[in-house]
Amino acid sequence: MSEDKTKGLLQPAFLILVFAALLPQEAAAVQVHGAPEGLYVHNMAHIFFSAALIFMLYILQKHPIGTGPAWLYLKLSFVFFLLWNIDTLTVHILSTQLPAGAIRPSPDIWHQRLMPPITLKRWIYYIGTFDHVLCVPAIVFMVMSLKQFCHDTEKRRLERSNKVIDR
Repeated sequence: MSEDKTKGLLQPAFLILVFAALLPQEAAAVQVHGAPEGLYVHNMAHIFFSAALIFMLYILQKHPIGTGPAWLYLKLSFVFFLLWNIDTLTVHILSTQLPAGAIRPSPDIWHQRLMPPITLKRWIYYIGTFDHVLCVPAIVFMVMSLKQFCHDTEKRRLERSNKVIDR
């Protein structure tokens, strides 16, 4: 692997480490939806987003627009966003089916606990709440894709300008 490609792959990893080191003490990104309309609309958004991702993956597979790392990163981003949507939708649905005491709440996410009896539904819900394991790679691959698209475009622009100068 060339030095430029290695450097390009290490930058997102470095940024993830920097952000992980600066984690806030509490997460204020949770949005509660008013029952029942808010949850219905939110879940419909997950379904539509998933359908759009499936459509894009199908189109890019059947009628490829281009090749190269940028397109691979874009497809990987779509796959991770699709998995994230499926996971999140599952958790939203399970959250309406679990009893109130299924998860011991805590202001500190590291001290939340799955309460007995440990059923398959509770276990899937609990594991599914770690959706950042899918969402963060999706965002990283999207950024890598956009960065590669910009790099490729700049390279083509320079090649065209060099051809004009050579004439």
